Amino acid sequence: MVHDSITANRTANGHCARIGCSKATLSAMDPALLQLLGSLGAILVLAAIAWALRLGQPPLLEDAAHARALAREADTGFDPAEAALSRDRAAAILTDGEGRIMVLRRHGTHFAARILEPGARARCDGEALVVATTDRRFGEVRLDLAEDSRSWASRIGALG
Repeated sequence: MVHDSITANRTANGHCARIGCSKATLSAMDPALLQLLGSLGAILVLAAIAWALRLGQPPLLEDAAHARALAREADTGFDPAEAALSRDRAAAILTDGEGRIMVLRRHGTHFAARILEPGARARCDGEALVVATTDRRFGEVRLDLAEDSRSWASRIGALG
């Protein structure tokens, strides 16, 4: 009886009519659907592994000692004497015994540093210090230093 309904739904040129082909189309989609579900499952497994390994997480400064170590790594001639970390631990500002000032900020999965030169600008925005280096590619650095923002801004202003 099923054979008769499929045969009855064939058109004159031999193609299946709409009702007779729906079962055949569904069975042809099964491998594609299976491949789609398998791909989605694999993506979810990879995402879970990346999450478990903390891949792609932005780095944070652990403490002032960590900021000092990164500053030494960025410039071996810079021996940090004082460091102030932003409250969000994404940036720091440091000074060395020679009076030079370095800003350290998160850049992707690493930290980037610049020693401030004459021409660097600093302004206070509430409790935050916003530093613009002379290197435009470095961009502005925003540090939430609370009450220390004004003293760091005046130090940067003294650079000239």
